[in-house]
Amino acid sequence: MTRITHEAEVQRQHPRYRLPVNCIHKGAQLAVVDISVGGLGLRTGSLDTKPGQVLDLTLAFPFSGYELTLPINAEVRYIASEHSRIGLRFVDVSPRQHSLLRFVLDAYLAGEVVEAGDVLDVVSRRNEGKTREVPPQPQPQGAVASLVHRGRSAAGYIGIGAATLLLLGFIGTSLFDRLFLIPAQSAQITADLVNVPAPSNGQLTFVAAGDEVKAGEPLLTIQGAQGNSIVIDSPCNCVVQARYSRATNFVREGAPIITLREKTSNPYITASIPQDQALRFYKGANAVIEYADGTRVREANIERLPSLEDPSLEGRLIVKLAPGRELGASMIGQPVSVVFNTFSGSSIGSAANKLQTALNWAGNKIAAILSQDSATADAPRKATEPQSESGRRLAGLSSGE
Repeated sequence: MTRITHEAEVQRQHPRYRLPVNCIHKGAQLAVVDISVGGLGLRTGSLDTKPGQVLDLTLAFPFSGYELTLPINAEVRYIASEHSRIGLRFVDVSPRQHSLLRFVLDAYLAGEVVEAGDVLDVVSRRNEGKTREVPPQPQPQGAVASLVHRGRSAAGYIGIGAATLLLLGFIGTSLFDRLFLIPAQSAQITADLVNVPAPSNGQLTFVAAGDEVKAGEPLLTIQGAQGNSIVIDSPCNCVVQARYSRATNFVREGAPIITLREKTSNPYITASIPQDQALRFYKGANAVIEYADGTRVREANIERLPSLEDPSLEGRLIVKLAPGRELGASMIGQPVSVVFNTFSGSSIGSAANKLQTALNWAGNKIAAILSQDSATADAPRKATEPQSESGRRLAGLSSGE
């Protein structure tokens, strides 16, 4: 039986263990008496040395199937011939060497490794504990209690289902918005307008009054610095949309004077979208317009598609839309919200449209077959009904009547 010897503090600082450890010095195996964290004891006669000498040792701990080696330096402290013992103290021990020694000796002391002959065996420790049984929930007693319990369970399941549906709906809506919706960068109500700028520097001596001008009528007159006058006539039968200057004002060449709108021009919507969305847009899209007063027009008609070769677009596509409602001249310039839906032009949208067409065709066929069967079933009943003439039943009359 293995014996652990503890000595007084003045004699030895660390407890000694008798373990099956091998000590090798210069290729020769030395006989180990005991070992501790601070040193080890060897038998006299196995080593020719003297106190104070530092030896290069290799400690080998033999385990089942493998061997754990540890190079370490030890100083000879004493040689006790009467006890057949040489005492050595470990010197220049690194933290890793100390940790390894401490781990092996603590594991032996704790019973995780045991001596079996001349080797050390690792003993498995059962760490699993007995699971505490959860007491069963008390079952409700009575019809009312049972009904309340089932109602609570049903409400819980309904709540979980509703939360799951809301989450799936939110994810689906987010994916749909990301994949198929293109919000317009800017959109406003506009019309075909004619801007009339000042042809030169000078003083305005005349600006047409009123809200309408006819084609060929004088629109404005500018008197130049040299006393010459320039008269600009109206290019069309137009409505005066805006005035930027009045008579007696001095203007510079190119400054806006008046803006006209043709009488036959109706207001419409212009919206701009990023040019990198052009491919999705040209595959097919419809628009949803929302006005400032809250009116919403769904599936607005796209009247004109933009031209990618227009250099004035500056990375934008300008799309013209039918307003879908009556717009007054006072609404020109108001901003609107426009969102383009490209689902119908996508592959998924095309498949959905084909599926809907097939379902409609199948529904019409089934309705036609059912109506034909109903007409066939009513035909014998009409054939057996007696005919009447002048309100009298002809069938079933006796011959003597």
